Amino acid sequence: MIRPYLHKDTKVIVSIWRLANQKSHPFLNDAYLETMQKVIRKRFVELSETHLYEQDGISIGFISAIEDDIAGLYVLPQYQRRGVGRTLLTHVLSQRDRVKLDVFARNRAGHRFYQRYGFVEIARRFDDASGHEIIRMGYPP
Repeated sequence: MIRPYLHKDTKVIVSIWRLANQKSHPFLNDAYLETMQKVIRKRFVELSETHLYEQDGISIGFISAIEDDIAGLYVLPQYQRRGVGRTLLTHVLSQRDRVKLDVFARNRAGHRFYQRYGFVEIARRFDDASGHEIIRMGYPP
């Protein structure tokens, strides 16, 4: 089941984000992750439109959008590759004509996931904060 974010969900959102990052982005350093975790907890979820995916009453993933930008899509590692991410992405796309997102170039699984969905690469840039290259992608092509 997909449902809208409630303020009481902040702790679970941060937990899902942290665990999913450990699997998908092992190249990110702890200092960067700590900084981003504070941003997510204090500002991000309040500024974005966030939806959670629940299974048996447990939140196992979420997607956040700010206007036509997908700001984050995270699924607990043990539930990845089971259609949760695709379902969340389809939910957001059903409400928008076009979307864009960023994915770390070193996150090959994430990049392939978006390509299979139909996203195309728009640009690449170096992110000073993380120290890694980011791929900008858009849908539809």
